[in-house]
Amino acid sequence: MNILIGAAMLAVGGILIFIGRPNRTGEHPKFLRFEAALVLYPPIVLSFIGLGAAALISSLLTR
Repeated sequence: MNILIGAAMLAVGGILIFIGRPNRTGEHPKFLRFEAALVLYPPIVLSFIGLGAAALISSLLTR
């Protein structure tokens, strides 16, 4: 079960990174243009990646 949760959280983190990338002209997506996004978005992405990796590693080590 933890393998699926860990893989899903890593996938969500990767999707969030892909969605948050600026376009070719350097403009950020509309939801990242307000000031609080610079403070809120990176920790959300990092927590999905960190918790997903921790769940995945934990499930692989406890087999």
